Amino acid sequence: MVIKYGRYGKFLACPGYPECKNAKPWVETIDVPCPNCGGKVQIRKTKKKRTYYICENNPESCNYISWNKPKLGEKWNPEEKAEVEEKKKPAKKKKMAKKKK
Repeated sequence: MVIKYGRYGKFLACPGYPECKNAKPWVETIDVPCPNCGGKVQIRKTKKKRTYYICENNPESCNYISWNKPKLGEKWNPEEKAEVEEKKKPAKKKKMAKKKK
């Protein structure tokens, strides 16, 4: 297997392409464990080249995914963030009907 560069970044592939079409993704990990389950955290990129961090056990048993790099010893609770976002939402204003003359 050889490291090749494609449209969305690095990947592993056979050196003799026409005969062998085997390819695998290039997986980058960091040394910080997942704040949710303790698994390895992978670094991935979106199509727009933005980096995000995801647990290797996602979506089977862990739902950790973040734009920010996890810190050592950090605990992750998505429920707390959802509660904070709900409190920040402003109340909807009622529309007033126009009067007809």
